[in-house]
Amino acid sequence: MVSVLISSVSAIYMGFYANGGVVSAAGFICLGFIWLITALMGVLSIQKKEMIRHRQFMIYSYACTFAAVTLRLWYPLLKNITHDPVGAYIIVAWLCWVPNVLVAYIINRNLRMVS
Repeated sequence: MVSVLISSVSAIYMGFYANGGVVSAAGFICLGFIWLITALMGVLSIQKKEMIRHRQFMIYSYACTFAAVTLRLWYPLLKNITHDPVGAYIIVAWLCWVPNVLVAYIINRNLRMVS
């Protein structure tokens, strides 16, 4: 949790200085807030012994954590396809985490059906 706290707050701060202007800044700032909130909710849920909620929030938190990896996968691919590094970066600011969170939603929905 300490690592996520430091990293998410840093991500929010650094988001204001992101390349690509307001659109990419908004993407990274949103990622930082969602990452922080989901991790904190996961911790609060486990403290209340709410195991299912804890698992769900931590799946979302992991999806946000994994955004660093997906950014590094998407950016070179989009940069090579578009030949526009700034445009690719603007897209990646959202593409690095939104699909991850959607996959986390599907996982959580499927786990809820099984439970």
